[in-house]
Amino acid sequence: MSETGGTRRFGADARLGSRRDFRRVFTDGKKSVGRRIILWSAAPAPAGTQSARFGLSVPAKVGKAVLRNRLKRLMRECFRLNRTRLEPGDLVVYLRPGCRWAGLAEAQKDFLELARQAGVLKP
Repeated sequence: MSETGGTRRFGADARLGSRRDFRRVFTDGKKSVGRRIILWSAAPAPAGTQSARFGLSVPAKVGKAVLRNRLKRLMRECFRLNRTRLEPGDLVVYLRPGCRWAGLAEAQKDFLELARQAGVLKP
């Protein structure tokens, strides 16, 4: 069954696409550090959207391509499932070397914990 609601999809409106967007989040955003991930959060761009947007950075030190791609899929799914629970703004997640999750539940726990710490999780 496919989801047709715009808030549950991970389309172009949910992504940080340009280098300029990433740079703005890194320079103007708030940094929250966790054991496995680092989360930067910033207010929406001036022509901002009404929902959260997501960017992802995974260094080669995390592991081989197969592992990095699996971890990226998990993080995208965490964002997609929780997008409606996040305040409007831009988020960038950086996976730290040594990051390993057994599954989606563990990844989601880390993501939501940092989102709460950063103050971007709705009450």
